[in-house]
Amino acid sequence: PEALNAKKIFDAYHEGDALARQLFEDWIGYVSCGVVNLVNIFQPEVVCIGGGVSRQGEVLLEPIRRALKEENYARNLTRHTEVRSCVLYNEAGLIGAAYLARG
Repeated sequence: PEALNAKKIFDAYHEGDALARQLFEDWIGYVSCGVVNLVNIFQPEVVCIGGGVSRQGEVLLEPIRRALKEENYARNLTRHTEVRSCVLYNEAGLIGAAYLARG
């Protein structure tokens, strides 16, 4: 368990491991619920998923978008919240800290 991390779980998921797939399904359900709740409260234009996990691309984003389409209170409006990956992935915090240190 100490050596288990998201990358290893996603690697196993992509290899078809049944336990990894179940872990992903459970986890993405919680993440999707959180994103849906944030969108229903704040109605942002964009939700960006960051960190190393955002490198999973559509594997990560598609289930979130699907949940949002089904459970968004404002789904009948013409403007919909866009869900996408951050472009800086896991480096965003480091870049922000370096920028802040510049003064």
